[in-house]
Amino acid sequence: MRASGVQYHVHADNKDFVCTVRGKLRKGKATTTNLLAVGDEVWVTPTSEDQAVIERINERRSKLSRRSPGREPKEQILAVNVDYAIIVMAAIAPDFNKNRLDRYITASNKGNIRPIVCINKIDLVDEAYIRSEMAVYERLGFTVLYTSAASGQGLDSLQELLKNNVSAFVGSSGVGKSSLINAIQPDLALKTQVLREKFLKGQHTTTTAELVMLEQGGMVVDTPGLREIALWQDRNSDEDDVISSFPEIQATAAKCKFRNCSHSHEPGCEVRYLVETGEIEQARYRNYLKLTK
Repeated sequence: MRASGVQYHVHADNKDFVCTVRGKLRKGKATTTNLLAVGDEVWVTPTSEDQAVIERINERRSKLSRRSPGREPKEQILAVNVDYAIIVMAAIAPDFNKNRLDRYITASNKGNIRPIVCINKIDLVDEAYIRSEMAVYERLGFTVLYTSAASGQGLDSLQELLKNNVSAFVGSSGVGKSSLINAIQPDLALKTQVLREKFLKGQHTTTTAELVMLEQGGMVVDTPGLREIALWQDRNSDEDDVISSFPEIQATAAKCKFRNCSHSHEPGCEVRYLVETGEIEQARYRNYLKLTK
């Protein structure tokens, strides 16, 4: 349900527990900022009516992570075991940022999560302009939703997508992630507050991700707003982690003169040729180069 510092709030056997972690799970050098993340499936041993100890963490089938801020960055895991990353961008400046969008898409694909683009607050702008800006993503096969938590536009499509799936809402602060979730299920904010008061004892709660269940079936993770989303790269990372999020470049790369073409300066680069002719969008190409540096 929620990971908060050294305490973890777990739903098991139709009950809610405040959990700590068995010491043996913490042994060894930490490779991430957080041992557990929202969405983890764990085995617990109850120690009282509402407290338990986490004994084991199941293997994860997907994860959404980023490089943590700071001088010694580690992998910060935002959510795990989710099917969809609902990437929420507000249609109004400065939140409408395709550079940031491409980073979220790449982080999702890298973690085996399907990205869904959700342009919120569409009622506040010229919708035709926003749709023209997003046309390249739709042509490439990405699902793009145009929503308004205020007017209700697009909520039926979003609700159908969430049904019986586990979805993480991600994006900057103020783009309307929580508003969209509460528009889907209006009583959710009240139910969530009851749990917070029971377990967090008045602690500040805006900086932790939270997994909540939907009455229609399915679960959603409401994540805190992120000022930046930097990709986590480790020794197992390679260019394939990025290029799969740029299918127009991936489909063209095989036609380049050199097999290991970086698509930045080599002669005979088909990718650069298509950028020059306008068949590949310049902004997407620049974002690809930034992510592969």
